[in-house]
Amino acid sequence: MILHAEHTPDPFDPSRTTGSRPLLPDRGSRARNAFNQLTAVIAVFGIGASGWGLWLEREEYEDRQAGREHITKACAGLVNPDRVLGLNGGTARVISGSDADDSFTLDSAESLPGRCVIYRVGAPGTSYGHFALTVRTNPGDGGANPVGNPLRPFEERIFGDVEVEDVTRVADHAPEYPLDYPVEDDGGLGHYDDDSATFKVTCASAKDGVTSVNVRAEADYDDVSFRDLQTVIELAAGAAYEAAERVGCTPDGPFKHTSFPRLWIPDAKLKEAASAKESCRWYAEFVGGLPDDTGLPDRARPAPVGEHGFKESCLLAASPAQVEKAWPEAPESGSLRLDQVLAHSPWWLQTDSFFGDEAREVVAEAFGGDRTPIRPGTAGRSDRGAVWWASSTCDGEPAVHTISVSSSYTDTLAPSLRALFQSYVDRITARRDCTDIKFPTSAALPSE
Repeated sequence: MILHAEHTPDPFDPSRTTGSRPLLPDRGSRARNAFNQLTAVIAVFGIGASGWGLWLEREEYEDRQAGREHITKACAGLVNPDRVLGLNGGTARVISGSDADDSFTLDSAESLPGRCVIYRVGAPGTSYGHFALTVRTNPGDGGANPVGNPLRPFEERIFGDVEVEDVTRVADHAPEYPLDYPVEDDGGLGHYDDDSATFKVTCASAKDGVTSVNVRAEADYDDVSFRDLQTVIELAAGAAYEAAERVGCTPDGPFKHTSFPRLWIPDAKLKEAASAKESCRWYAEFVGGLPDDTGLPDRARPAPVGEHGFKESCLLAASPAQVEKAWPEAPESGSLRLDQVLAHSPWWLQTDSFFGDEAREVVAEAFGGDRTPIRPGTAGRSDRGAVWWASSTCDGEPAVHTISVSSSYTDTLAPSLRALFQSYVDRITARRDCTDIKFPTSAALPSE
């Protein structure tokens, strides 16, 4: 019996057929036929990959279009949506917030203040902070410039996920630096910090008594790059002029700057107070020569000063060593322990001055929601005693000067508070050529 081996078809045999026709033409050799078939397979996969790429490109295009619509609608058409999408490395997928105050319309000044919030979309079911815009006019609700309780400059470090040994070494945010344009070096157009910018358009004439339009743009994520900060400043400026036009505010002059403002690198670290410059120079002059066991702050976070800036601040704080040096040997019953102060209730104070129409929008806030309006031309103390204020007239415009003190610090600072605040008010009013200075009475402000 003769056994015949079963024939296995050669995949590279051009005689193979489907129906009556070969799958591939015969190239004359097995190697060339194999190459021909491999080329055909690659081509098929290439066509498939190309189709997949086109589908992904189309999906990204649709996501970007939807993102543009979300931004335009939520932010009343005040910002370039592509520039917002380009923040934080760029994204094609964003959504607007769903809360009532996460979007606004801008029909007139009566529709303000307004705020929009834009979130970056991540994995399914997740979203992250991306961008926010706030628009307001002066006069407003009187609370645009809060002092006192809302400051809490070390709150994120106190309640963050990582325990911080030295709370007052670095503040949660950098100070507000004045916008410094080469043509007009005065800071009168606004200010910026490490992740946001505020731009102000002053009205030469306007409807409904509006004196200025203020826009704050914010990059709502960590580690904002210098390039993104520039974008945020430009978005705030563009939105401010667009909002001004739409509410009938005629700017007191055209935006004549063709170059970008000079920027400092925002720095949130506190420095040695005795050698502080710029917005905290007054304190270095005050504390010079005093003994270091008085419990006065030994750290400062100054900011560059704009000659005509509408806001100016100086943050001061006590280091752990300074607190320990001044800590009473026998605290009164019920007071905080030393370890509690160091970890959760640091000693700090902040001075803030507001000029022009911003001086009419200051309010002192305290725990529990108490609000004390601060009026130009007056002086006094807030209801809860955490804020003291004075007032003056600078360049024909009202000004308000405040000092806010943390609750754990008021008793220790009380013997020095009058002299400290007086020194601040004297120096800032002299530098800005202010008159009509009103200072709190002895009954309102502790004295030695």
